[in-house]
Amino acid sequence: MIMKETPIFEEVFSRMLGSSGFWLKVLVGGLLSFVPVVNFFAFGYLLRLSQNVRRSGRVSLPDWDGWAELFTDGLRFAVVWLVYWLLPILLAFAISAVIGLVGLGALSYLVVSLAFVLSPILFGAALYRYNRRADFKDLLDLPLIIRMSYGAFPRLIIPALTFAGIFAVAAPLYGFAFFLGFIVLIVQSSLCFRAIERPRKVAP
Repeated sequence: MIMKETPIFEEVFSRMLGSSGFWLKVLVGGLLSFVPVVNFFAFGYLLRLSQNVRRSGRVSLPDWDGWAELFTDGLRFAVVWLVYWLLPILLAFAISAVIGLVGLGALSYLVVSLAFVLSPILFGAALYRYNRRADFKDLLDLPLIIRMSYGAFPRLIIPALTFAGIFAVAAPLYGFAFFLGFIVLIVQSSLCFRAIERPRKVAP
C-alpha cells in the first residue's frame, strides 16, 4: 500500500507487519545477520528496501533475490551504517568514559542514551540522502544531513525509541534485533523524508 500523506508510525508499523511474507523475510534476514561477512546480504536487503520505499512509497518488503547484487549493495549500506550509526555511538561511549573518569556517572549514561536515540535519526537522514544518487559524496554534506535530522526529529522520535527498544529487548538475539530494528527504522524514516521532500499540492 502506498503512503501518500505524512506517515503515522502506528499505521505504517501495522501495515508492515501485515504485509505478505513479512515474518519469513525477517527470519531470513535475522539469520543472515548473525554471521560476519554473510551479514552483508542482509545489509544489501536493507538498502534495497530503503530504495524501494523512497521510490514508490510502498510499505512492503522486497523478495530475497539477486544475491550477488545484494552482497554488493551490502557493502554500500555498511559505509552509511558505519559512519552515521556506529561511529556516533562509539564516540558517545568514548565521551562517556571520559566523563565517568571525573565522577559524573549519571551524565555519562545520559550521553550514551542520547546517542542510541539520535543516531538512528541521523542514520535515516544519511541513508535517504545517499539514495538520492547512490553517491558517497552526498554523505560528506554533514550540515545538510544534520538539518534533515533536526527537521524530521518530531516525526522520528517514536520510531527511534522503538528501534532502541527492539535492541534492548531482543539483544540476546542480536541478529533478529538488528534486522527487524533497521527495517522499522528504514521504512518509517524513508516515508517521513519522502513526505517532507514531496509536500502535497494545495489546490487554489
